[in-house]
Parts: sequence; structure tokens; C-alpha cells
Amino acid sequence: MGAAQRKDYDRTKHPTAPNLKWMDRIKNDQPFTELSIPGTHQSVCFHGGPGYQSQSWPLYSQYEVGIRFVDIPCRHFKRDLHVHNAHIYQGTLLRDILSTSVQFLDNYPCEVILIKINKEFSEDNNNGQSMEETLRGILGSFPENRLWPYTYLPNTIGEARGRIVLVQDFDTGRDVGVPYSTFHVEDHWHVASVLHHDIEGKWNRARRNLNQDPQPLKMNLTFTNGCSAGAYPTAVAEHINTKLFAFLKDTRGKNPKPWGIICMDFPGAELVKLIIDTNKFV
Repeated sequence: MGAAQRKDYDRTKHPTAPNLKWMDRIKNDQPFTELSIPGTHQSVCFHGGPGYQSQSWPLYSQYEVGIRFVDIPCRHFKRDLHVHNAHIYQGTLLRDILSTSVQFLDNYPCEVILIKINKEFSEDNNNGQSMEETLRGILGSFPENRLWPYTYLPNTIGEARGRIVLVQDFDTGRDVGVPYSTFHVEDHWHVASVLHHDIEGKWNRARRNLNQDPQPLKMNLTFTNGCSAGAYPTAVAEHINTKLFAFLKDTRGKNPKPWGIICMDFPGAELVKLIIDTNKFV
């Protein structure tokens, strides 16, 4: 049996219905915190078996289908940043993520990509070099015009077109990116099983954050993923993505406020498009 591909859930490597330049249809003066942005959780975690895999689309394909927020857990090891899920190395480095992102923005400079970086697993063999120093060194090898240079969110989308906005989810002496505290976050990831009670509990938390009125200078960030020893990420996503798809369809045209960022496991292309379509287009 082939991998599942539905409107709301996709475990294939080939998404349908690309949305290459959807931000190009938004006015430059649109406040950045009033956008609805589709994202992926643990965006390039493909290895380690069903308990660790969170996505199936390659990173560039995610960007092509419309994903504009990616979540990159990094282990600081040998003075480099290795993408991990817990102890499982995912076969790629942060510099590879940045290279792919810059390549996409070179092709579509009207877009903006947010990259969340957090500290994952243990730090080893760094010869006293901090994660902040390592990150600054990596960023220094990329074009300045592709990096948002400030430690606050852009005021408008026009200010940030063609740039990567780093979201910093780890402590440093000086901020390298936009602090994670800038966001109103729902990230309760432990889902004990796929029984009704546990799925409903996870969905209710996500829905409350989606319905949260945006706070001044803050942006809602809702993670819909979940897992545990009794519920693999794929199984949770199958249930939650269906609920999210129905929720977005039901509220389409009725909800005047933005959703902020919605971060998902194994989203389907039409689910991504539903999030995109809640923006205010020219």
C-alpha cells in the first residue's frame, strides 16, 4: 500500500498544489503579526523510525507548497549545529537548511521565511565555543541581504521580503534572532494515545490558542503536533490535521483576525492552502 496523501495529511514526498509566491499578493504595509503562516514542526526530521519522523516533504518542497515557518532543533557538536531529534542525527546541518532557504528566496524574493532554532540533545567537543558564537559564525557565511538583521519581528511584511527571520529558542549572552518569548505559544506535545480523550485534549489546547486574540507586538504560534510511546507523530497528525482542516473550513470568511503561525506534522497541501487563504490579499 502506498503512503497516504489527503487534503489534510500527506506522508508522500511529493506535495500537490504549489503556492510559490503567495506572500507576493499581500500589501507591503500589512503588519507582520497579522499574518496567517503555515509551518512545520521538526521540519527536516525524517530519520529514526516512526517514533521520530515528523515530516515527509523535503525542505525545498515544503517551501514550494507554501510553508514559511520551519522548526530546526540543533545539537551544538564539534563547533557546528547538527539537526537532531533527541539523540537521532538527521543527516543535515543548520548551514544546509540556510542554503536551501536562501536558494528559495533567490528564486522568490517576495517571500519571507522564519526559521526557529532550539538547542537539542547534549553539547560536546566545542572547545569552549558557545552556541551563540557558532551560530554567528555560520550566519556570517551567508549574504547579509538574505538575513533579517534585527532581534524583533518585522513591523510589516514589506520590510522583510527576501529575508530569513531567525527565531531564537535558546539562551545566549546576546540575542542572535527574534526571542521565542515574542510569540504566544501553545506547544503541549505529549499525547498519550490516539483515543478520543487524548486527541480531544490536544485539539482543545490548539484551538484555544488559535482563538486567542493577538496581543500587542506578539504573534500566536500554535503547534498541532503530538506524540508519545503510545502515539506516533503520524497517528496524532492523522487525527489532528483532520480537525484543523474542518475548523479552518468552518471558520472561513467568519473570522476577521489572523491565525498567526500554525505548525504541523505531515500537513496536506490543501490544509496549507486553507491557512494561506485566510490572509488579506490585494
